[in-house]
Amino acid sequence: MNRVLRDTGVIAKKELKQLSRDPLSLALTVMFPILLISIFIVISSAFRDPNVIPIVVADLDGSGESKLLIDKISLSRSVRIAELVQTEEAAMEAVQSGKVIGAIVIPEGFGNKIVNSKEAFIVVQTDNSKLTASMMIVMAATEQSEALLEDYRTERALKLTAVEVVSRPISGRPMTGDLILPGYLGLITILGAFDDAVNAITRERERGTFPRLALTPMNLLSIYGGKMFATLVTNGLRTTFVLIIFILQGLVIRGSIPLIYLTTSLMAIFTLSFGLMVSTRVRSSSTLTILEIAMTFPLFQLSGAFSGPETLAPGGRAISRMLPWTWGNEALRRIIYLGLGLEGIGLDLIVLSASTIVLLPLATYFSKRTM
Repeated sequence: MNRVLRDTGVIAKKELKQLSRDPLSLALTVMFPILLISIFIVISSAFRDPNVIPIVVADLDGSGESKLLIDKISLSRSVRIAELVQTEEAAMEAVQSGKVIGAIVIPEGFGNKIVNSKEAFIVVQTDNSKLTASMMIVMAATEQSEALLEDYRTERALKLTAVEVVSRPISGRPMTGDLILPGYLGLITILGAFDDAVNAITRERERGTFPRLALTPMNLLSIYGGKMFATLVTNGLRTTFVLIIFILQGLVIRGSIPLIYLTTSLMAIFTLSFGLMVSTRVRSSSTLTILEIAMTFPLFQLSGAFSGPETLAPGGRAISRMLPWTWGNEALRRIIYLGLGLEGIGLDLIVLSASTIVLLPLATYFSKRTM
């Protein structure tokens, strides 16, 4: 019995000693459940007080009633009037270009119909690639038009019961299409490239082949470049399979297919650069896998996979905008649903490219110091 206890103690001491050789892995082993719950708390708090969604308003009527409605919309807690435009075409252009999420158009004769208790309506044009934000705009327009009527019922004997809110989504997204499909493609790109980083560096270090490869006459940047090229090939295959699935599900892809490949390639390169940077500090593939799992949950929300950053609270939106992946998901959404070209997603691609240009040399430098 004493021997069994003694041997048990020896094995336990050995296991703890092995864990102590990798402090980060030990810390993650202890803190992972706490970290996971904390991440969920952070995500939930990011949605606690939604950020106001930018819209434009086109007042084609110019009556006192239309101005009163604009005043009420400006007091809404869910939308913010970014600009007043003069025509319906200008309102639609603002939405299509991605400057705002939606537009409220007050047609000519609106005030006269309100005063005479005739059927009145307003038009809400929305970027339906961000379905949650679009629904919030429609709800705000409905709520404030009802508030306008309530004021008139109090002052006058108004018989009009409601103002019709005509919703005109302009994204071209079919009703059968899943609203998170572009984000789904983005997440597959991110997770696939991150797993490539695990295979490319960390597992190779564990097998002892990476130090030998680094001792060859080849430049370390060339080694990383070769691994990135391999990632681009596998990412191209993943993107192809996902697009085939989208098409089989009936999704209409309005934009350029080559632009989709360009965007996912830039997302994959940045993710691999990020993974290489992390691998300079994480020596174990199991530890890197835990980090990958821990990152998945916040990335679902903060990188705009489900909906745009506009639906987040100010703090969550700020974090989201600091993540290059968010810009990639925005680009995919605009290409697939809005059909925008390079001029419409240029800034998104610049952010992804600049982030990689900054991160890759840093990963190379720190990798040299950890050989």
